Amino acid sequence: MSRYLADTLAMVMFSTIVGALVEVVIAGLTAEQSARIRLAAIPVMLLIGRPYGIYRNWLFKLLGDRNTGQLKAVLIDTFANTTFQVPVYCCLLALNGVSIGQMITAAGSVIVIAALSGRPYGVFLVRCRRLFGVPARE
Repeated sequence: MSRYLADTLAMVMFSTIVGALVEVVIAGLTAEQSARIRLAAIPVMLLIGRPYGIYRNWLFKLLGDRNTGQLKAVLIDTFANTTFQVPVYCCLLALNGVSIGQMITAAGSVIVIAALSGRPYGVFLVRCRRLFGVPARE
């Protein structure tokens, strides 16, 4: 249960802040559209927070080891975040009625944002896990 709570809390907090910034500042969605998407995302994040953590752990186990260097950790976190988050985000946009143009802009931006935020999210996730007494990687 601690693993679920740590991974889910990290996902909800980080994704809400970064997602709202992308939607409003970069993609040009209204505050109302962004609020609807962020609210719709919460149940999704409750479902995918832990699976993302498992996916990230698996990638580190597959591509790295316990003593992964900084560059390798950046690359793994970037890959994990991008390949997991972008498809989920596109589904949320589609379900919330944004236009095709807004979706393309938002998705394109999220690819960049996911790549840039991969490592910061990985570090944030590890810190949340420590708060809950969960190992950084299993």
